[in-house]
Amino acid sequence: MFLCVRNMQMCTVIRMMCCTAFATFFLLGVASGQTSLQISSCLTKEQNLQMSCKFTPATDPKLPTTCYYMTESKYIGSTNSSIPPESTFKNRANVSLSNTACELHLTGLPSDNPQNYTCFIKQTDSPVSITAIVDKRTLQTCSAFGVVQHSGAALLLAFLTFPLFSELL
Repeated sequence: MFLCVRNMQMCTVIRMMCCTAFATFFLLGVASGQTSLQISSCLTKEQNLQMSCKFTPATDPKLPTTCYYMTESKYIGSTNSSIPPESTFKNRANVSLSNTACELHLTGLPSDNPQNYTCFIKQTDSPVSITAIVDKRTLQTCSAFGVVQHSGAALLLAFLTFPLFSELL
């Protein structure tokens, strides 16, 4: 306590370091407790479905990664072109793959009943999947705010870390 009274700036830096360390461990603990798949969907301005299935890449970069989507046991589309989609989705679905996400763009989303959409990620012999219920009447419109919403933990960590580094300079 005597040290904090004599050097208030050093005490502030130590407190900020402790807060940042606590926030980092908390956020990493929350992240490690989550599943390796996260799915989100939104409605574009043209009233089409945009769905993103985020995944943790395999530790071995040599393993091929494929992804595909299904709804109500109907095959929508895949990054593997050798498997043709159902005739209903033939010219309406586009599936693309990045390092950490599988994207589905589906035109002509029906507005009648809610449907289950399942994303499958195959990096090993057995694929992992995650399902989301999509209801066009309650689906949010795609926007930049959705990106900020999904990356909130990283933004919080950035906001807590910046004051610490500014005090050390």
